[in-house]
Amino acid sequence: MKAKQTHRLLAVALVLLSTSGPLSAQTETEPVRPPEAEFLIPAAATSGLPLVQANDNEVPAGTVRNGVREISMEVVRADWRVETRHSPGLRVAAVAEVGGAPMIPAPLIRVEEGTRLRVSVRNGLDDESVTVFGLHTRPTDEEHSFELAPGEARTVEFPAGEPGTYLYRIQEGTPPPPLPNGFPFQEREQLAGAFVVDPEGGAPNDRIMVINIFGQSVADGDSEGGYLEGLTINGRSWPYTERLEMAVGETQRWRVVNASKRFHPMHLHGFFFSVLSRGDMTGDTIYEPRSHRSVVTEPMRGETTMLMEWTPSREGRWLFHCHLSFHVWAEVRLPGAEEADPEHAHSHMAGLVMGIEVAPGPTDLVSEGEPVELDLYAKEYGAEAGYRYGFTQDPAFQPDSLTEAPGPVLVFNQYQAVDVTVRNTMSIPTGVHWHGLELDSWADGVPNWSASAGRMSPVIEPGEAFTYRLSMMRPGTFIYHSHLNDVEQLSGGLYGPLIVLPPGEILDPRTDHPKIWGWNTPEPSGPGSFDLNGLRTQPDAEAVVGETHRFRIMHIAPAGQLSAWLTKDGEVVPITLYAKDGADLPPHQRVPVDRLPRLGVGE
Repeated sequence: MKAKQTHRLLAVALVLLSTSGPLSAQTETEPVRPPEAEFLIPAAATSGLPLVQANDNEVPAGTVRNGVREISMEVVRADWRVETRHSPGLRVAAVAEVGGAPMIPAPLIRVEEGTRLRVSVRNGLDDESVTVFGLHTRPTDEEHSFELAPGEARTVEFPAGEPGTYLYRIQEGTPPPPLPNGFPFQEREQLAGAFVVDPEGGAPNDRIMVINIFGQSVADGDSEGGYLEGLTINGRSWPYTERLEMAVGETQRWRVVNASKRFHPMHLHGFFFSVLSRGDMTGDTIYEPRSHRSVVTEPMRGETTMLMEWTPSREGRWLFHCHLSFHVWAEVRLPGAEEADPEHAHSHMAGLVMGIEVAPGPTDLVSEGEPVELDLYAKEYGAEAGYRYGFTQDPAFQPDSLTEAPGPVLVFNQYQAVDVTVRNTMSIPTGVHWHGLELDSWADGVPNWSASAGRMSPVIEPGEAFTYRLSMMRPGTFIYHSHLNDVEQLSGGLYGPLIVLPPGEILDPRTDHPKIWGWNTPEPSGPGSFDLNGLRTQPDAEAVVGETHRFRIMHIAPAGQLSAWLTKDGEVVPITLYAKDGADLPPHQRVPVDRLPRLGVGE
């Protein structure tokens, strides 16, 4: 009898492509920086400058005359309150329609295919030149721009071009070189807006969300690490971003415009969405229906756009947000913001977050049999274990190495109802989000936000417990993780894989390999900050020739982009992409590749 032929496969190799970590990191060799007072506006301060208006992108700029949309804009200095009129703010350059208030995002340019545009831009700044990008026909092979000195104006005229979602931007001055640690000395991406070309006859109803960022390194002051930030969607930072109200069964089409230069993995709670197109400054690729991908997280590089569609099928309060922890943690708020809050108004999130409220209606959740009951303990360990925190199903468990850092692999079957009681034995509060699962909002796990049917996901205080009702609507790979004080708790180990199998199937650990990336420190220092299943290096996996192995790759570190590949005897082994975020890819996209595409947080 012939013996089985076996191979030793070096399990997933790792490369860190980039990280969008805390912009607070500083070095001793920084250049001299301007004082904070040049940019920060205290809560009670007033000035003679106009106040920036948050632009909800509902009304296009300009007027139509003889078939031409004419738009007149100017760049002016203004005060931007990124939260409320009573909160601290930033002194910035902003774009206004002539005769109107300055806006962030910049005024919406929206026309039908076949329309000509005549756009005038005046530089109203007296101390800086500006460069205008993106006022040209789409698509194009190259980016067009023109510069305006202080007080100078220019008019350009061009046909809009092909339907799609684009952006335009204005650069203030000449950006200084980055700091020695690689982070930008300044960011001026508040001077950007959406440029939408609709098909002839118009497009279905949609909403436009534009991400803008202002950032400035400062010498001293109360700001975290010496970096002032305004991270906003449609001109506001959570919890003061607009609430999106909708009904069950009401299809939503969103145009998301990343007008910043940063990377943002955009995550929708509780539902999958379809990606209909992806674009940038030069063009937009509109996918044919068979190429629509269903995802819960879509990575967006700097200065790119996305058209997405989804339909809420359950009531409740949900979130759409960037999954980089440093873009949504409370530390991005301006100095003095918390002191200006109304009483009891503290939020554990800020920045790039949109709140969604779906009115009561029918549900699409299905379950079979009695709920499975499970206890999950959130535990705190000593520093000698390498991680301070972790999930376990054993109340007496004590880790002896980094191999126990991620929580246990939770495995269920489709349509099972599961009651998971999270028992907090730590000295800090927590809350658990069931990332990618379609479930009732009150169990979604954003403390003091996720709510439906008169119930809410709470902050689980030390010594307390809360039972989440999970629904397993589709087979796939998901994640459970802390959704409170994310940087500390995620880098501390409060995360784990969750796998849903088809009815009746059992996970075979010999051929099914969950691999989850996380940080081992709240202060990243490159690839060494990442662990895979709690380890810096991975053991080999054994495979028999002819059998299929599945690798379930998850990324839940606070920041960073990653890739992975498989090797045998030092040679790369092709892998076939099969699913994304728990949803099977369209058949024609299940193709052999040498390595995974870039994987962002929450994918």
